[in-house]
Amino acid sequence: MVQVAEAVQRSRTYLGEVFPSLKDQALQLEGVELSDDGKFWYVTFSYAESQLGGARVPTFPAYKTIKVRAEDGQFYGARNGLASVGLM
Repeated sequence: MVQVAEAVQRSRTYLGEVFPSLKDQALQLEGVELSDDGKFWYVTFSYAESQLGGARVPTFPAYKTIKVRAEDGQFYGARNGLASVGLM
């Protein structure tokens, strides 16, 4: 089984692969949760997002949750938001 530190590291890597625009973002780890059945890790990151692209405007936090299979660390899904509920 993949341990929590490895699940976080793999999730950060997958996030950059699935959402290339986030590769250079300062990602903040918000939470890690093992599913009730122990089959998946849900790893949530936040980052600053501007509504006007590169313009200098106030930013607000945006969130991405990555689903990783606990058995082997394989990427399983990604979604906007905080909750693991409804994630594939």
